[in-house]
Amino acid sequence: MDFVDKLVGLMDKEFGSTALLAKAGEIVAERTREEAEVLRDEGKLEDRMVTELFRLLKLMEMDLAMIKASFKEEAWAGQGLSQCG
Repeated sequence: MDFVDKLVGLMDKEFGSTALLAKAGEIVAERTREEAEVLRDEGKLEDRMVTELFRLLKLMEMDLAMIKASFKEEAWAGQGLSQCG
């Protein structure tokens, strides 16, 4: 699936923020789901494969959400420390 390849390419690029990376990941995941459903309906993918792909995409989205949250937490911690000094 070329959408996964596109995500890998996006992850190699510099993003202005983790929010942009997370949004790009969400878009790629959604497009990948749509493509997988089309391929399943055409009989080119088994239901089992589509289910596993959806699980992997969900894990990827959760990872991106954790990365995004960790950077927000670091920003808050850094801001608090700089204000104390």
